[in-house]
Parts: sequence; C-alpha cells; structure tokens
Amino acid sequence: MLVSNLRSKLLAGMACALTVTVLSQGPALAGGDHTHAHMSDQKMSGVVVSEAMSPAAAPGIGTMAVYLLLENASGANVDLVGVESPAFAMTHLHKTAMADGLMTMEPVAQLTVPKGESVRFAPGGLHIMLMGAEQTYHPGDSFPLTLVFGSGQAIEVEVSVVNPGEMPVGAHDHSTMKMN
Repeated sequence: MLVSNLRSKLLAGMACALTVTVLSQGPALAGGDHTHAHMSDQKMSGVVVSEAMSPAAAPGIGTMAVYLLLENASGANVDLVGVESPAFAMTHLHKTAMADGLMTMEPVAQLTVPKGESVRFAPGGLHIMLMGAEQTYHPGDSFPLTLVFGSGQAIEVEVSVVNPGEMPVGAHDHSTMKMN
C-alpha cells in the first residue's frame, strides 16, 4: 500500500510538472519548423558526451529519460540550452528535487558546465526527459539525441536503450553547476 501511495504521488507530481512545463513553454516549443538539424554535423572542441543511455520504458509508455556524462575539457564554461531528438515529440532538461516530502521534476532552462569539469545526468538528479516516442524502444535499440549549446553549436549522440537494471548507481554532486 505504501509503495502504491508513493507511486501515485510520484506520478501525480510528474504529471503536474509536465503540465506546468507544457503550459509555460508550449508556445515557445511549438515554434513552427525551427530546429537545429542544420547543426548536427558540428562538433564542440573539448566537450565530450559519453555513456548516453536510456532505460527501456514499460509497455505503452511513450516517455523515457536519458542519462549521460558531459565533460567540458574546453578552455571556457559551456551552456547547455536544449536537447532535441527526431525520435520524440518533446524533449526537456530536468532535475529531480524534493518538495514537501515529494519527489518532483523541475525543468532546467540552461545548464552551465564550468571549464575542466563534468556533469553526470543520473537517476535521482539531472536527466533529459523525452515524451511522445515515435516508436517503442527495447534494450539493444538506440536513437539520436542532439545537445544544443548557447554558442549555437550542437553535439549529436546515439543513446543506447538498456534494461533499467543497467543504469549507473546514484547521483553525483552538482553543487558547482549553475542551473536556471
């Protein structure tokens, strides 16, 4: 019963966060044909994305999360300002937070990664939410994801779909990052 109540509260919190995100950002996200597809072949010097993975969703669920390691070995801070994927209708940067004893998801408009540092997107912390899957993804599948930076550059990565038990354990300290 406790697990059922927690699950209900978590789902309600996620639905609320999604609704707020869609209502507050929907008009901006629906900006017609504007995409960053023209940037998919650009690479950012010194910025490396690795370990991009997503746990397979339960049958009938079109929402997935992406976890990865973003390393900034460039000589300057970099600002991650968006994510895109042709495999999903909507993509958002999110962070998991506790509010009044409930775990919630909050949108992140921009993430600054200081020079020489790395950021791990992991369960219970930062993650990329993907909604409206074009198809069902199973362990062993992959899909493209583009990380868009404030400089106008982008990095395209292939995200591996894995069994939920294959995810990295624990969230890392994000205290040096600036999020808004």
